[in-house]
Amino acid sequence: MDQDILRIENVEVVSKSDHPEDIELRIHAIVADMVQTAPAILYPPDIAEPAQYGPAHCVANVTVYLDDVQWEIAE
Repeated sequence: MDQDILRIENVEVVSKSDHPEDIELRIHAIVADMVQTAPAILYPPDIAEPAQYGPAHCVANVTVYLDDVQWEIAE
């Protein structure tokens, strides 16, 4: 299941590895459809509906390999 990132709130450097071209980042974001907000209704069948999901604050650690990054001039 793919979730959409609604907003990135913070990005921090967690650590640098022994390889100077690798860096680990911790990303705090609001991500859509991550937490169940209403349970599924299975019975009676005439009012059945799937569970409902909403956004939640999430954290992910990612490793970026800087030797694979293609930089572009923004300004």
